[in-house]
Amino acid sequence: MKKWFGITSLILAASLTLSACGGAAQTNSAGKPQDNAASGKPKTLTVAQAADAVTLDPHKTNDSASANPMQQIYNTLIDLSQDMKLKPSLATEWKQVDDLTWEFKLRKGVKFHNGEELKASDVKFTYDRLLDPKTAAAPAFLLASVKEVKVIDDYTVQIVTKEKFSPILYNLTHVGMSILNEKAVKEAGDDYGKKPVGTGPFKFVKWDKSSQIVFEKNNDYFEGPAKVDNVTFRIIPEAATSVAELRTGGVDVVLDLPPAQVKNFDNNNTVTVDKGSSFALKYLGFDERQKPFDNVKVRQAVNYAINKDAVVKGAYQGFSSVATGPLAAGLNGFNKDLKAYEYNPEKAKQLLAEAGYPQGFETTLYLSDKEIDSKIATILQSQLKEVGINVKLQVTEWGAYLQQTAKGLPMFIMSWTTVTGDADNGMYGLFHSKNHGASGNRTFYTNPEVDKMLDLGRTEGDQAKRVKAYEQAQKLIYDDAVWGFLTAAQSIVGLNKRVHGFVNMPTQNYKMYSVSVD
Repeated sequence: MKKWFGITSLILAASLTLSACGGAAQTNSAGKPQDNAASGKPKTLTVAQAADAVTLDPHKTNDSASANPMQQIYNTLIDLSQDMKLKPSLATEWKQVDDLTWEFKLRKGVKFHNGEELKASDVKFTYDRLLDPKTAAAPAFLLASVKEVKVIDDYTVQIVTKEKFSPILYNLTHVGMSILNEKAVKEAGDDYGKKPVGTGPFKFVKWDKSSQIVFEKNNDYFEGPAKVDNVTFRIIPEAATSVAELRTGGVDVVLDLPPAQVKNFDNNNTVTVDKGSSFALKYLGFDERQKPFDNVKVRQAVNYAINKDAVVKGAYQGFSSVATGPLAAGLNGFNKDLKAYEYNPEKAKQLLAEAGYPQGFETTLYLSDKEIDSKIATILQSQLKEVGINVKLQVTEWGAYLQQTAKGLPMFIMSWTTVTGDADNGMYGLFHSKNHGASGNRTFYTNPEVDKMLDLGRTEGDQAKRVKAYEQAQKLIYDDAVWGFLTAAQSIVGLNKRVHGFVNMPTQNYKMYSVSVD
């Protein structure tokens, strides 16, 4: 039997993380964060993001616009610290019983927002629902190797896998693994995504579609009350509007601040811009079932036709770098040997001719209504025209866009962030043939050798061998030009200077629990 991992072994890491977040929190006599309401006027934190959530049911989507509001409501068994280390959340400790079994001890006395106590039965219900084909859960691929979830007692649960499953602990940190209350889900039925109930630091209050999502502080939160009384996520698609609101104090935080707006806050007395590293990649996707993108030479031609440095400068104002492959730098398994496809229009024309398109072709490039995607699309349209590929642009609202890409679009702009910090999350969903569609493989790519490498990455216990498998998979994906590899962007967040304690995670999952406002 292997040793327990949990609170005791992570005290030092947790203390370092807290000190890195910008000073100690005010605490009450119990050593928990001070309740702001007790000290006077309620404090509200207003966060702007460009797209509305699709749903607040973590099983029904896998997108960042939904994930960030959900981060405020829910907890997972295990979480990630600021330095990307595993730390306890709803589970206080865990151990590997044997090669196929992990056991988790739950915190006692944790309450859901409806007053129900967290029990092991809720954990089992959550993962059973996630894995039920009837749920059609977008993030189910993260636990695809799970065979059974066992309730040992009210505060002990075991997860049994079909085979060795190396990334399981990191995968459990994903917001899609948030623990749900069985009673709340069954009572709400199909409306659960509009009536979410979690254990998190904030309770859901209301959701005005395309306008705002409102949360209030959970005074019974197991780590102590948050430092603000209310959090409101405002949906502001127009970058100029969110910037103006940030400048005047109408919003306190702007997530994914457009790079073109950064210069507006140079030497500003009321706003700071937090530029952090990120595990996010922006890519040009192709539905490889559709002509002409079923031809690898066409996909390679598109890569050679794109001046990625121009995308970095024109769309990102230099606040990104060229993507060299399908995995973000900084992750274990990143293939450092891959070099970005060079900008070579003549090579692109040659490949198009060899593929049977000497005069090029016409196609449609689909994109969401995000401002950055519009800038990228305009640049790509111009560059592709130079090699004979005439592109029509089609803009779609974010939620509908996700549905369309899951069914298949000839060419589209998308991004992916490896939110667990493990290469499995950055590759398995996107490139394994089992995950065509909403799970992440929106290119409908199929390569048995890549499947083999990604499966090995899941089952191999030796980290060095896992890294080698992921490196080999990246080389195959690169050679197949599965994507138009575009950029690796920074995480840019605008903050009113009255905001303290905001943590800019490379996962781009932002939790407001640690945030305070003057």
